[in-house]
Amino acid sequence: MINGIVIYNEEDVEKNKAYINWLIVEGKSKNLNIKLVLDKDIDELNYDYKFAINRSRNFDLTYRLEEKEIRVFNKYKFAVLGNDKLKAYDYIESKSINYPKVYRSLNEIYKEKKIIEKPKNGHGGNNIRIVEDFDNLDFNKNVYQDFIEDYIGDIRFYIINNKIEHAVIRIPKRDSLVSNFTKGGSVEIYNYSNEEKEIINKILKDIKIDFGGIDFLLSKDRKILFNEFEDAVGSRMLSHLGINDTMDKFLNHIVNEIKRG
Repeated sequence: MINGIVIYNEEDVEKNKAYINWLIVEGKSKNLNIKLVLDKDIDELNYDYKFAINRSRNFDLTYRLEEKEIRVFNKYKFAVLGNDKLKAYDYIESKSINYPKVYRSLNEIYKEKKIIEKPKNGHGGNNIRIVEDFDNLDFNKNVYQDFIEDYIGDIRFYIINNKIEHAVIRIPKRDSLVSNFTKGGSVEIYNYSNEEKEIINKILKDIKIDFGGIDFLLSKDRKILFNEFEDAVGSRMLSHLGINDTMDKFLNHIVNEIKRG
């Protein structure tokens, strides 16, 4: 058996218990001995494992493990992009891909009537709100961007080993700002176009995604705008749609990566 660990922070373990068990059980069928470890306990380990699946969203931890020549899924570069929205937008801008305007200072937004505030390292649709009073903005903690009036929903592309495996569209509840499935949004399979596939491949050209998500906003005129990367991508939406092959594909990818050394 090949020894490895899956890393979570303590508060996420309970709500992800089914996924963790699924990962451990399926891993055994691939000759992978995967142990759950909390991020706060990493320094107590003796590092007698070949790989780590870091779902704690702590990219500094990924960096430290890679320094010890442990293969981490996902790698550091993508872990940063998936957990720091401003760095993600900088990367997307370098690829000349459209995304909602991001305001970097108060001087840039004084003419706007309302904008969106979201945490720099947020996930799951938490703490996203419309802001109409600009007196107490915190540019160190949050990202501020255009409010998209003609927003339909958002598209998630599931990526395994730098390849699109599935895509779904999440549509928010009426009068809801977020479309996340866990927040009550509906979900459908999304049939993406060749043009959209080319955009994804352009994004993937200079990064490596072992298993993650790339999210886009979809407007009423069918235009897509990059929204964010998801480092610790979940599978609830796919399971809801009867799609349960991502675990098998991800674990096969891990096995192949370990064999390659």
